[in-house]
Order: sequence, then C-alpha cells, then structure tokens
Amino acid sequence: MSSQPVILKEHPGIAILSGKRNVSYTELLYRTHLFSTKCPAASGAKTIIFSENREGWIYALLGIWSNRGIAVPVDVTSTIPEIVYILKDCQPACIWTSIKKADAIRQALSEAGTETPVMLIDDYEMTEITETEKSYVPYNDDDTSLIIYTSGTTGAAKGVMLSFRNIIANVNSVSKDVHIFSPRLRTMVLLPLHHVLPLMGSVVAPLMVGGGIAIAPSMMPVDIMETLQKGKIGIIIGVPRLWQTLYNGIKQKIDASPVTRFLFWLCKKLQCMTLSRFVFQSVRKKMGGRLTYCVSGGAALDREIGIGLRTLGLSVLEGYGMSETAPMISFTRPDDIIPGCVGKPMPSVTVDIRDGEIYVKGPNVMQGYYNNPEETANVIGKDGFLRTGDLGYFDKKGRLYITGRSKEIIVLSNGKNINPAEIEYKLDKYTQYVKESAVLQDGDTLRAIIVPQQNICEQSDEEIENLLKQHILQPYNETVAPYKRIMNLSVYRGELPRTRLDKLQRFKLPLLLNKTNTTKTAATFVEPTFPEYQIIKNYISKEKNVSVRPTDHLETDLALDSLDKISFQAFIESTFGLEMDQKRLLAFNNVTELAEYVADFKSFIEQEDIDWNAIINHNSNGVKLPATWATGVVITKIFKLLSKAYFHLKATGLENIPKDTPVIFASNHQSYFDGMFVMAYLNKAVIRKTYFYAKDEHVKNWFVKFLASKHNVIVMNSSNIKISIMKLSKVLKQGKNIIIFPEGTRTYDGNLNEFKKTFAILSKELNIPIVPIHISGAYEAFSRKTKIPHRKPVTIEYLPAYIPREEESYDEIARNIQQTIAQRKTESKQN
Repeated sequence: MSSQPVILKEHPGIAILSGKRNVSYTELLYRTHLFSTKCPAASGAKTIIFSENREGWIYALLGIWSNRGIAVPVDVTSTIPEIVYILKDCQPACIWTSIKKADAIRQALSEAGTETPVMLIDDYEMTEITETEKSYVPYNDDDTSLIIYTSGTTGAAKGVMLSFRNIIANVNSVSKDVHIFSPRLRTMVLLPLHHVLPLMGSVVAPLMVGGGIAIAPSMMPVDIMETLQKGKIGIIIGVPRLWQTLYNGIKQKIDASPVTRFLFWLCKKLQCMTLSRFVFQSVRKKMGGRLTYCVSGGAALDREIGIGLRTLGLSVLEGYGMSETAPMISFTRPDDIIPGCVGKPMPSVTVDIRDGEIYVKGPNVMQGYYNNPEETANVIGKDGFLRTGDLGYFDKKGRLYITGRSKEIIVLSNGKNINPAEIEYKLDKYTQYVKESAVLQDGDTLRAIIVPQQNICEQSDEEIENLLKQHILQPYNETVAPYKRIMNLSVYRGELPRTRLDKLQRFKLPLLLNKTNTTKTAATFVEPTFPEYQIIKNYISKEKNVSVRPTDHLETDLALDSLDKISFQAFIESTFGLEMDQKRLLAFNNVTELAEYVADFKSFIEQEDIDWNAIINHNSNGVKLPATWATGVVITKIFKLLSKAYFHLKATGLENIPKDTPVIFASNHQSYFDGMFVMAYLNKAVIRKTYFYAKDEHVKNWFVKFLASKHNVIVMNSSNIKISIMKLSKVLKQGKNIIIFPEGTRTYDGNLNEFKKTFAILSKELNIPIVPIHISGAYEAFSRKTKIPHRKPVTIEYLPAYIPREEESYDEIARNIQQTIAQRKTESKQN
C-alpha cells in the first residue's frame, strides 16, 4: 500500500454479515479488487448502481472507487422515465444491476437510445475468489466520489456531486471527533443504499472504522428482529416512522398493564438511563442485547417519540443534514441527548442562521449539482455558504433546533405560518383510525388527507369521513389555535407518496386529491326539504359564498370563523328564537342534525338579517374594561425617543385625527412594534383614552396579562368574540379610541392581507370615524422572520378620516379602508 489515504483496512473480524454468509475484511478486499476489474478503468468514469441492498451493491461501489471512478446510486424503485432521465443526464460508462432489475435497465436504455454496458452483480457476488490482489480503495480528497440524484420532495431531481473530502469529513465527525462508530459496534444495513444517509451511516463509516455491518433482508419486522439478534447490532440508522412504529408497538404492550404503565411513568419522570435500562432490559434483550445507538435522520423525529424511546433505555441520536452535505450538518452527542434537538454542528462546519434560515459552510458541502450551474449558484453563495432551505435556531449552548422547511411551511392569507408535519404527527396518533395523514393548504384553510386503518375500510367513504370528523378532527380542533384547525377532510385508500427515506412528497398531494372519493356533488345526497334546513342552508351559503351539503360540519367543512359563528348564533336566535352557545353549535355532526334540532326546539320562524346594532348596543354594564395606568404614557414616550434614534421614526398627517370625538385607528400590520408606532406621536390625553385590541394568543403568561389589564389592552376572547365586541363598543360609546389591525396578524411578505370587518361594523353602527393608517418600513425593520430589529427608517401616516355612508355595507367599508391604505402604499413606493 502507498502512503495515499484509503477507505478500507484489513481489520480483524467480520466485515459483512448477509444471511448465512460471514465476509471477513480480507475477503472484502479481494472482492473489491474483483469488481474493480469489471468496472471502467478510466479515472472519473461514471457507473450507475441499480440494485436492491445486497453484498454485491457494496462490492460494486468499492470497485468503482478503486478505479477512481464516480458511483451513481439509483433508487431501485425508480420508474422507467426516471431512469431514462438519469441516463441522459449523467451518461454513464457502465451499469451494475441485479438479475431482478436487469429488464428495467434494458428498457430504460432502449428508451434513452444509449448503448451502455450492463454488468450483473449476481455473476460476481459469490463467485469463488481467485484474486491474489487486494484493493484498499485509495482516494484523493478533491475527486468526485458520488453523484446522488435527489429523490425530490419538491419534484425536481438534481445530481448532487460529493467529493471524497465530503465523505471523510462526515466519517471523521462521528468516529474521531465524537466516538459513535467504533470497532466494537456493528451497524445494521436497513434503509436503501441509493440515499447518502444509509450509504454513509450504515456502510462507509462502519466499514472504515472496523465495526462491520449486517444486511437486513427487508424492512419487515421479523427480518429486522432476526438481524438485530443474530448480528448483535450496536447501531441502527433509521427514519422517524421506523422509530414511531417501534415505540408505538412497545408502548401498547406497556399500557396493557397498570404495573408496567406505572414503571414507564416513573422512568419518564426520573429520566435516569441506568434505571430505564434496568427496568426495560427485556426490550434491549429482544433487540440483541448490544444495541447502543438508535440514529434517526432523513426527517424530524417527534420530540415525544424521542422521550419515549429514551424512557425505554434506548439512546436516540438525531442528525440533521441533506444530500448536499453528504449528509450531516449537525448531530446529537451521546452525552448530550435532548429529544427534539438535532445537536451541535459537526466540528469542522460553520452554521449561520440568517433571518431564521440555516446556512452551512465546510468540508461537508457538495461540489455542486451535476450539469446544473444555475441551481448550484442558487444554493451556494459566493461566500461558500450553502442555503439549506430549512428553518431553525440555536439555544444558548449552541445546540441546533429545526422548526420546519421554508418550502413546506404553509402560509395562510392572514400571515399565519403552519408546519404541516406538526399537525400530521398529532393526527397519526389516532392509530385506531389513521394509518397515515398529510396536511395541505386548501384555499385559506387546511385540509387533511387521511389513509384509514384497515379495520374501518369496509365502510363507505362517506361513513369513514363522518367517523374521522367525529373521532379525530373535532377532538383535535378543540386543542389547537383556530388557524391550525383542519377544516376539510379527504379519505384516500392507498399509500401517500413518499421518498425511500419516508419523506412525504408534498408536491404530489394536490394531484392526489383528484384520486380521492370524497369530492361529492349535491346530487350525491338526499337534500332535506323541511324549512329549517333550507333557511339555515341558504343563510350559510349566502354568508360564506359556498355550496352547503347536508353532511357538512359548520367548522371542519364550511370553515366558519369566530365572527361567522357570532353572526350565525345571532341568526339562529333572531330567526328561530333559540339561544345556543358556540360549544353547543359545533357539537352537531352536520348541518342536517343542527336543522333537526332547531326544528324540534324552535320558538318561531322569522327570517331577518343579523342585527349587529342590537349586539353592539346590548347592555354592557357588566362588561369590565382594562385599567388606564399613567405608566402607559411614560412607556409610550420613552419608546418614541428610542424609535426616533434607532428607526428614524417619523409621523405625518396628525392633523387628520378628529378632535372631540372617538376614533377607530385602522392600520396595516407589519411588525410587532406597530401598536407602539401608532401611539408614539399621539399627545398624552389621546394616549390615555386610546385602547388596543389584541389576540389572546399574544397575551398568555400572567405578567403580560397583568400589563394588558392595566394599560388599555382589550384581549380578544377567541371562544367568545361577542364579549370582545361589546368591550370595544363600550370604549367607543365612552368617547374613547381604539386601535385595530384589520388584517388580524402581521404580514408575512410585506403585502396587505384581507381586512376583517369587525372595525367596519363598529364604525357604522356607532357612527364613529375611521382614521386609516399606513405604516411603511416596519416590515423591513422588524418582520416576523426577524429576531433582532434592523436599523431601517419607519414612517407612520395618518390618512384623512373616513365616515361610513348609510348605504355602505360592512364589507364595502372594510374594502374601502383597505384600498385607501393600499393606494398610499403604492404611492409611497413610487416616491
């Protein structure tokens, strides 16, 4: 051997366990040389590996590298068009495949119009060794070792070029810098090797350090358990769904006995690994007794699963990375395991957080995308940092937490950001009914696609849908904020589209909706004809501008928001003489049940429009307003001084504020400081009599609630918005002002969202002028993506007061104010 660095050494012991075969490191070196003689001899020649996991897959890889060639692993489940694309893109000099997959390769070659030599792994995998030469696989750091075609969660497959430097940086991080892989721990080969995570974690790293590997025949539980026991496995590389399945199976058995349930609770409370391993030693024995590390990668592992496995005495090491980093960026240290955290960055890597997004630079970062310089330039900047597209943050000890993927985050028109994976995990916990689920945006609401468990599949789609609404969506929706509620549901009798590492391919979900059987027309149902149903149906249809079906639920199908529910309650009361709170209203499974209840218990039928005047002018003697402490003025004036210095805050149009009359300030919403920006230039007397309107989700802890109660902040009660509206009307009737942000939330992209009509109702019914306010610069200074305010100029413009006309509707008033602010926004950009 020369002084050149090598991938393999002649370690003692077994290199590969596969079925009944035990392959020593010496045999591995001989077989690697044998396969190298069948590979292209030219340096840099590209060779495709298209085969199921097996010994020969590994020999083919090492043989390619021995000749300084480039391996191109391809997903064995790829379609013919996908294989054709790769053939045309990388133009390989040779292909290694198995007898099982040879026909697919030959068909792809025919369609691609290329004549590439095809080598069968089966011909050389177990042939008798006659070689006298060993191959230790020497390498040069800068040589390209792999082209990994991303399986695509977004739809576009790209060839990721990885160098030997990238590979060695990963191996050194988990063997030399942090001692995870070692000669005493054998690793299981379980996941498909075309992906860089199992390739590096379950083949390259353990073979390099001398620990050896054991190949599981399949991902069936019986094969996994047999490999664990026979191979005395020390490390498993898995994906979150594997660990979720394992944990749920064990937990069900634990929950069946009060004694084991108590022991689990105790171990979870104490979080002592020694105690957990003693109490649940039978779990480890069934898994071979040597299992030391459960490595989770490929996607985020839910924190609850991590805690649960740790409670069982299993150390779960989470990693974070991507194909473009071969694959690691950060990983959990064995002595610092925190469920939900992906650990600290690799020692040789620099990680930056820029506006919430993760950027990485180091020897793990790819060379680029093959034949795609434009895409390479889009993700690797001139400073060498790779833009990951993932969102995250560091804690005080430098640990990294992932909060979502920027391309997967759902952004509703109200600016709310939703990580669908969080919701999917909660839905998947209803294991009695749900096999798997996916959440996607449906207009301005969320829809769930649910694959039902086999035990309920004998029912019709309609019956399953109603069952899921009753037992899953309703209890789920009661536990989350309104914007996270699932408003629509589709039943899918199939498997959701996933990559081989179990990542959900979200770009395929909209197409999947076309295959579901839950998109029904009104003709599918027998339409009730009794008058109560028809009146309720016509009202909802007119208010929401939607088609109403007899089986629709008010919230999960018709998406009634908090203001809609108040209107609907008032409608039911005025039309049928029937009082009903929101909880009772939403307890009905569908519109038909509600109408039947109304028909049985109504006092009369008298159709009329909602009387908002009656609601606003309802006796409010019992309604308590927040106090007005003098500290509010002091805080506001200090904030003004600081903002003038830091943001160069200025205000115009103060003369447009009417004197001696209450006012509704209606402003666009760009930053967390907007309320204080609006108040900053008001005089002391106006500040004291001006109230804020804030969502209860922003006023959670006791201290913030206390401050709000003493400084003119009316907290919106999301479960009883009627009380909130009565408080606002009481403020205005007392001759005081209110500040409202009609968008309901801060903008996500700097643009205006649709204005809600609450302020318009108050303005028209109480004849109160509206002062539109245009805030500019606050988004650039302190957007929702920013943790530390930027030093950008902010301007507040008080526009001419608007007095609603008698003939205007609430919607028209809201629209006019929005258009006024939008027009000023456009003018300010032009100036």
